[in-house]
Amino acid sequence: MKTSQVLLSIVFVSLLISPALAKESREDKQARLDAACEVERQKKIAPIRQQVIEECVASKELSDRKECERFYADYGERTGRKAALFYELPECVTAFEFQQGGGN
Repeated sequence: MKTSQVLLSIVFVSLLISPALAKESREDKQARLDAACEVERQKKIAPIRQQVIEECVASKELSDRKECERFYADYGERTGRKAALFYELPECVTAFEFQQGGGN
């Protein structure tokens, strides 16, 4: 087989499988965007959560540090009617817009 025929075959096969890969690519990109959002959210939430735990320990709000840590483990996440924190960060807005079809 000549080089040009090989290249033509590769291009043809690529065109046939590209629609299947495009969906996979979009899902992979969404996963990367969501992960970037969560990393940035946790960077913001972690020090605040730690501060709340320290205040709990200092005020003896609960019986000991372990109880304070357990009680505030989900601080910053959606709980009950309370909204999750920091979804307005640029990384989170980008992930949301991509999910809504606004990204490529």
